Amino acid sequence: MRSPHQSHVLGTLLLLFCGIRISSSLIYAYSERNTTAPQMFDDLPALFGPPLPLEGLRGFIVQAKPQNACIPIAPPPIMDNRTVFIALIRRFDCNFDVKVLNAQLSGFHAAIVHNVDSEKLLNMVWNDEKIRKLITIPSVFAGESTGESLRSFFSYYENAHVFLVPEYYISLGYYLIPFIVVVVVVILVMCIVMIVRCVQHRKHLRRNRLSKEQLKKIPIHKFKKGDEYDVCAICLEEYEEGEKLRVLPCSHAYHCSCVDPWLTKTKKSCPVCKHRVLRSNNDSDSESGGDTVEGDQGDESENERTPLLRPSPSFGSMAESPPAQQVEEVATPSSALIV
Repeated sequence: MRSPHQSHVLGTLLLLFCGIRISSSLIYAYSERNTTAPQMFDDLPALFGPPLPLEGLRGFIVQAKPQNACIPIAPPPIMDNRTVFIALIRRFDCNFDVKVLNAQLSGFHAAIVHNVDSEKLLNMVWNDEKIRKLITIPSVFAGESTGESLRSFFSYYENAHVFLVPEYYISLGYYLIPFIVVVVVVILVMCIVMIVRCVQHRKHLRRNRLSKEQLKKIPIHKFKKGDEYDVCAICLEEYEEGEKLRVLPCSHAYHCSCVDPWLTKTKKSCPVCKHRVLRSNNDSDSESGGDTVEGDQGDESENERTPLLRPSPSFGSMAESPPAQQVEEVATPSSALIV
C-alpha cells in the first residue's frame, strides 16, 4: 500500500516523463520610477492549477501576510477584478496547494512561492486532491534571491509591474505528431489501393470464370463404346462406359470432374483450344477480338494438338459429318491404287 507522499512522487515523475506541464517560465519585473533596471527571473510553474496564459500575466506583487500563507492571508490593497494582484509567498510550514488556495480565497489572481535558503527551483505538487480541484489560479516557484528582489524593488508599493511569461516546453510528442500523421495517411492510402486492386482482381476473375448456372447450360454426354472420344486430355485417363463427359461448344470433351473446376475456378475457355465456352455481354471488344484470334489458331491446329479429341459425328450439332460426295472423292484414288 503506497503512502500519499509516494503516490504524489510517482505522479510527479510520470508528469515529468510525459513532458506535461514541465515548461519553464520567466518573471519580468520593471518599475515606473526608473530607480531599478528591469530584471528577469527564472521560475517553474506548478503542476496543479491552470497554466499561465500564452500572452503572459501582468500584475502587481504583494507580500502575503502571513508570509507562509498557511492560514488565510490579508486581501490585496484594492479589490478590483481589472487589477491583477500576485501574492508573494514563502516556502515551508505547509503544503504548496494550501498556500495557493489561501491566496486564491483572499482575492489574488496568481501566486509566486519562493524558496528559503536555496536557489533551487521545484515543480510544486499537490498533497490533497480535493484542494487541487479547488485551485483556479496559476502559480510558480522561484529561488530565494528572486523573492527578495521582488519584495524589495518590484512590489505594488514601489509602483512596479511584474510579467509572468510562459516558456512552453515542446515535448517529443509535438515532433512525432506530424510523422505519425504522415505514416497513418500512407498506410490508409496503401490499404485503399490494395482493397481497390483486390476488388478489381476479383471482378476480373469472376468475369473469366463460369458460374454454376452457366455451367449447367453446357451439355453432358454419357460415354459409350464406339465414341471417338477415348482419352481425357486433362487427366489422360481413358473413358469408361457410362462416364459423364462435358462436351464444350468446340467439340472437345472431358470428364466432368476434370473440366468443371477449370471452368468455374480458372477460365471459361477450353483447356486445349482456348475457345470461349460462353461469351457474356460484359466482355469487351478487345477481349472478344483476342479470343477470336486464339480460337482461329486453335481450329487450325486442332488436328495436330488433340488427335485423340477429334469431333465425333455421333454428337449431332456438335460436329457435322463430311458430305458423302467428299467421301467418294477421297475413296476413289484408293480404289484405283488397289486395282
